[in-house]
Amino acid sequence: MLRYKCMNYKWIAFSAIALALFVQVMSAGAIIISLKDIAQYFNISISLVSWLVIIQLLTVTAVLIPAGKISDRIGKKKFHIVGIIIFMLGTLGGYFSTSFTLLLIFRVVMAIGSGMGQAVGGAIVASLFSENERGKSLGAMSTTVGLGATAGPVFGGILVQNFGWQSVYLALFIPMFIALFAGYFLLKNDSPSKNIKFENFDFIGTITGILFIVLIIFGIKNIDISNFINSFSMYCLFLGLIFGILFIINEKIISNPLINFNLLNNLTFSIAVSTRFFAFLAISGNMIMMPIFLTGIMNINESSVGLMLLFQSLGMALAASIGGRLSDKFGRKMFVILGLSSMIASYFFISQLNLNSTNSYIVILLLITGLGMGLWGSPNMAQTYSTLQKNEYGFVSSLIAFLRNIGNTLGQTYASTILAIFLLSAGYLGDIGGLGSLDKETYEVYFKAWQFIYFSSIAFLLIALIPNIFLNGKKTL
Repeated sequence: MLRYKCMNYKWIAFSAIALALFVQVMSAGAIIISLKDIAQYFNISISLVSWLVIIQLLTVTAVLIPAGKISDRIGKKKFHIVGIIIFMLGTLGGYFSTSFTLLLIFRVVMAIGSGMGQAVGGAIVASLFSENERGKSLGAMSTTVGLGATAGPVFGGILVQNFGWQSVYLALFIPMFIALFAGYFLLKNDSPSKNIKFENFDFIGTITGILFIVLIIFGIKNIDISNFINSFSMYCLFLGLIFGILFIINEKIISNPLINFNLLNNLTFSIAVSTRFFAFLAISGNMIMMPIFLTGIMNINESSVGLMLLFQSLGMALAASIGGRLSDKFGRKMFVILGLSSMIASYFFISQLNLNSTNSYIVILLLITGLGMGLWGSPNMAQTYSTLQKNEYGFVSSLIAFLRNIGNTLGQTYASTILAIFLLSAGYLGDIGGLGSLDKETYEVYFKAWQFIYFSSIAFLLIALIPNIFLNGKKTL
């Protein structure tokens, strides 16, 4: 028990959460880098191997629906430890997989563990620190996410090039083994919620919610623009909508819902969660459009593009730490507004990029975008936690991660669909690799799509920004 009385205990305990979170975030980028080698190893198509990414997104998002409430019931430390163990089993299974089917199954196992970690990590961190240090602690957590996202492709590329794709899975196991012991010995045993028992758990809401999310994501990820009405994705979206309606009805009438929609009556909570959703709609559009522009239009090689995008991740990591600390002293509202405004400005200038834009100019805009992302993210999370009691932190943590995943999915799908529609209107039927050889008229159509997408993203950011301007300016906000 002496370890819990140490003055620096909260930061020591934070390191246990941060290590697990860093590895989980890093794993996504590392595995994406290895997709080409996996496809060659199992002699499968790139479209088939991409299911390693799609299935991870589906699984994590589905897990986030019930995970927060479950962690509030059984205890956050226990939930965190179980999530790490599941993730580790997935990495070992991935390393020893002898077929793509097995690899896909163990990717699901990894995603379950990762989803559990995302659901509870923020809740544990928020519980460790007092209200006036919450921005600083959540800023440090956002910095961890930024560093993990930055390290993933670099880490994966080195391993794949020198030791093969299997080494990525084995290398992920080792630091998670350390995180397991750190979490077990350093984290306090928290008390589960006594208000709700498992016999009252919302199983109907869990099933309908998972089906809603899985069908919607699967549908939008497989949209067939040329034949949408009769496409399989349309049926998925239709069924997903039905399950979504059933989910909302169930949550409204049940006594212990997974999502308490009455929380939306809290103005600060409503604005905080809507800000997160619309901001990630805008962020994800840039995430998919910028690499396409740099590699397909500007014909910059992949390694150079990776270095350019690195500045955005580093900017986010730096600003998240600084913004979190300063928001505790000067108020969170100010930094949410400053961060979103910075992104709006950078997106406007990005929308004006063309073939004559220099690499250094693009890097500056990416850096500003990353700084904006970091400035608003941590204060926004602190706003969300500040509206609820500690026994609901598991729910808040899973909701924050859920909104990020849904925003990313919808934003990427929106951007890629708009781009495809514009290019189809110009008669272009090729892939990204052929964008560098477009004729003048098709180039003009591409840049019209580019501007349309970024102006749409600016609109999403304005929807996120404006309500925050009119929020009460107290420090807790």
